[in-house]
Amino acid sequence: MNTLNNEVLNDEIAIAMDSVVDSVKGSYGSQVRLASLLNQKYEFNWFDVKHTDTSDEGKQVRKDKETLFTKLKAIDHSNPSKIWADVRKYARLERYPEVKEEGEVQEGEQGESGANHNRSPMLRTVEELTALYKFLKRQENLDPKLNGALLHIGKALEECGVKLNMIQ
Repeated sequence: MNTLNNEVLNDEIAIAMDSVVDSVKGSYGSQVRLASLLNQKYEFNWFDVKHTDTSDEGKQVRKDKETLFTKLKAIDHSNPSKIWADVRKYARLERYPEVKEEGEVQEGEQGESGANHNRSPMLRTVEELTALYKFLKRQENLDPKLNGALLHIGKALEECGVKLNMIQ
């Protein structure tokens, strides 16, 4: 293979690698968001519900799981169980942040009262920027300065792995 073809091939490989990284980053943000929304939906520890659970709570969780599996299978995803396991893991981490030492939260935020909250810095950023992004997108005749802010908020969300076309 000549040098020119090697250079072109290396460029194409670099582009493909960037594409993989972007999709993984977007997938992570989407999974964290789904985990957070399911935590809001269920007050119980839904992520600990076993697939054999026949309680009303188990049936509710199974319905959400089956819906996700159906959507993933529709795009020929090879392992929906892995996605579900990751969403459950992120939900558990959001609700029960890992503790380094007794009383010290590893990734959570700490307010003025000193109380530990369940949102990681990433989750808080995504949730609050998403709310602001949605608010500004709904406004008519937005001031040019706010249009600029909206663009920056969109870029910040993308940096956090959020796909803007998924925000409704």
